[in-house]
Amino acid sequence: MRNRNLIYNKIEILQSVLINLKRIVNTQESIESYKVQLGKAEALVEEIRDIIESQPFSPGELNKR
Repeated sequence: MRNRNLIYNKIEILQSVLINLKRIVNTQESIESYKVQLGKAEALVEEIRDIIESQPFSPGELNKR
């Protein structure tokens, strides 16, 4: 996979957003701040999907289809 480091970076950012969501719940912050973080998480998931889908298939992946 060409953009392995980019994907790992996006996953690390997603992980930090999830940690922040846990903090928001534990400290009972406003629902609005929770929604903002959820939006960030959803956007990161979409970015990761787009990156993966733009990658060429390896011969092994093509044979499994």
